[in-house]
Amino acid sequence: MHIRGLWEEKGSTDTRLLEGLTYPDEFAVVGQSESYAGTGRREHVIPRLVIIKRLHAMLCAGASDWEIAAFIRKHVKIVRVTNAEQEAMDRVNRQTMAEGWTFDSAPFARLAAAGITWKPVSTSD
Repeated sequence: MHIRGLWEEKGSTDTRLLEGLTYPDEFAVVGQSESYAGTGRREHVIPRLVIIKRLHAMLCAGASDWEIAAFIRKHVKIVRVTNAEQEAMDRVNRQTMAEGWTFDSAPFARLAAAGITWKPVSTSD
């Protein structure tokens, strides 16, 4: 609703709507790098900007709030990484995905491209 409201009112939204109060970590955090030891960063495996651009396209195409919510639930994923790993990811693709990548392909491609191995975690970790 918030994404649709901002888009209808201003013609854009904010990537921060995919964070914190509007989309809590218990829905988004899916793993942590093998090197993560409790300090570091929460890294979106698909950059928020990439997701917001797709959401705008979906809104232009008449997607329902339920379709938007399902898309967010499927594609907004966070992996905890070290600061050095986050910098490596930014060097590979800061706010983009690799050329030719699609939402139907590997969601963790940025992690792999940066050489980051990770493991799934429960949301209570």
